[in-house]
Amino acid sequence: MTLRRQLLLAISIIFFAVFIGLQMLSVLTTRDYLQQQLASHAQDAATALSRPLEEALVKNDQTLANIQISTLFDRGYYKKIVVLDPAGKVVISKELSNNREKVPSWLPVMIDLQTPPGEAFISSGWRQLGKVIVISHPAYAYEYLWRSMKDMAMWMLVIYLVIWGLTVFLLRIVLSPLEKIEEVAIAIQGKRFQRIDVLPQTRELKRVVVAMNHMSDRISSLLDEEIGRAENFRREAFSDKVSGLENRHGFDLRFNHLLAEDGLFDTAVIFVLEFDGLKDYNNQYGYQQGDALLADVATVVREVASKYTNILGRIGGSSIAAVCIDIDEKAMGLLIDSLQYRLNQVLLRASRQVRVAVGAVVFGPAHTRADILACADLAIETMRQSGTGQISLTHMEESEINIAGSHGWRTLIRNALAENRWVLFAQPVMRLQLRQLVHHEVFSRLLDIQGNLVPANKFLPMALRHQLMPEIDQAVITLIMDGILKTQPVYKNIAVNISLQSMESQDFCDWLLARLKFSPELAARLSVEISEFGCAKDHAVTRKFVTALREAGVRFGVDHFGLDPHALNFIREVPPDYIKLDGGLIQEIATNDSSHAHLRAIVKFAQSLGIPLIAQNVESETTLQLLLADQIDCGQGFYFGAPEKILTSGE
Repeated sequence: MTLRRQLLLAISIIFFAVFIGLQMLSVLTTRDYLQQQLASHAQDAATALSRPLEEALVKNDQTLANIQISTLFDRGYYKKIVVLDPAGKVVISKELSNNREKVPSWLPVMIDLQTPPGEAFISSGWRQLGKVIVISHPAYAYEYLWRSMKDMAMWMLVIYLVIWGLTVFLLRIVLSPLEKIEEVAIAIQGKRFQRIDVLPQTRELKRVVVAMNHMSDRISSLLDEEIGRAENFRREAFSDKVSGLENRHGFDLRFNHLLAEDGLFDTAVIFVLEFDGLKDYNNQYGYQQGDALLADVATVVREVASKYTNILGRIGGSSIAAVCIDIDEKAMGLLIDSLQYRLNQVLLRASRQVRVAVGAVVFGPAHTRADILACADLAIETMRQSGTGQISLTHMEESEINIAGSHGWRTLIRNALAENRWVLFAQPVMRLQLRQLVHHEVFSRLLDIQGNLVPANKFLPMALRHQLMPEIDQAVITLIMDGILKTQPVYKNIAVNISLQSMESQDFCDWLLARLKFSPELAARLSVEISEFGCAKDHAVTRKFVTALREAGVRFGVDHFGLDPHALNFIREVPPDYIKLDGGLIQEIATNDSSHAHLRAIVKFAQSLGIPLIAQNVESETTLQLLLADQIDCGQGFYFGAPEKILTSGE
């Protein structure tokens, strides 16, 4: 229960107690007053009757006496009128029942109004003729008491509602800093360190806010230092100091990852720029001017291709390469024209003796790095030989995927979805220190009509092209939740990759959240992994998707982490439950000191946020020992076990 509700409840209880007290005091006071009035009323009536009754009794005229008594009694204000002779014998008696009260039946039971009798002697001279006794009827007194109680309750209710409304308004003002404190505390718990900008006027709350701001600023400062330190190591390992781009080592790691990882792209284009005459330019104007020219060209490439470029690096002394993925033909043409124009401007300002030859090659995920760069070299040489200075676009030879035909692959994938022809493989993720199982990561493979396995790098590009990834991810998650988590207890926790295309699909997101809410016990055993590439490409989509996952109780991990220059800032914005380090980076730590230093910086940054790290591609005892020395939490790779088949549809 919130503090506001507790305060309102406490105020309501106090008000109710005050109301009960005031009501009881009012009832008791009114009862005493009414009893006095009833007694006075009865006595006045008895005194008033004594004179007329004297005449009737002197004449021994009982009829006249009855008439005189009835005249007063019939008004209904009296419960009983009795006339006694001197010996105490009842001469005349009139009495009304007690059930005339127009009040709830419980009121007379709870509040007993005493009705004292009024008495007066009837005499003639010195001779006593008898006595008249009058008892007032309490019905009207009870009605008055009931109206008084209702009026008191109504006014108290009105006052309570007014006070309650004012209290809610005042509490909203007074406790608004507490809501902000709670919000910031939850954010800190989620490893997001925010500040409270408005200081409350209340002294105690102000001290709490100042302390939280100081703590948040301090932690943020430490994290900024860790990010800066990690970024420095990353630049040392993977950045070129002259151009500010990735160096050859960093470019190769990211390019190899792009080609090796399944389902990252459908088609891509690589631009390779080579300077001609740069050596002579350096000799004539000095290396400082040559470096400045190289930096200017790098800036042009970065600015022109910033919307599409995923990898941009200096791959040689006089070579720059840029890779853009999933860019359509129209945008590609505009990009080439803009790049051509901007390069000509830079080179004209520098010197005519320097030229830039550009090779632009469109390739697919099935092509190898060596073939792509060889084709780019051929395109560069073709541009040199043509003498036109115009950038031309070269398409690599049709891959095995395209030979099969786009429509054929679409039909194959559609049929697999309809017939649920998927095979799942699982690979364990182990805690390094204890050799304890953490979870299994699941990979999917397609079965063709003949029952042969189709690798992911064969069908996923076409699935991306035809916008089928949401349906594939839905089919795989359904198999995991219904076929593994429910029926195979050996797989206690499962991790699965979700594509960016699926995250961008509102229909998929709605289906997934509904499915997770329907099976919360299974959702708690599921982890969703998103590649660093997908996170970096669209922060807003990823943040929204992750928020929804966490509300459903699903864990979130970043896959293939450590190569993107903006990855650390994303982790700061959206802290995951765990991070999987890129396998290419892990394989280099034994031989490359810069890569190892970069890894250590990532480890320290993750430890600052309390995020566990999982190393991929753990293949040997040597790698395992290095990871243990660097305090990596978990590992995944063939050293712990190869992916094993766990479920085949139709089996």
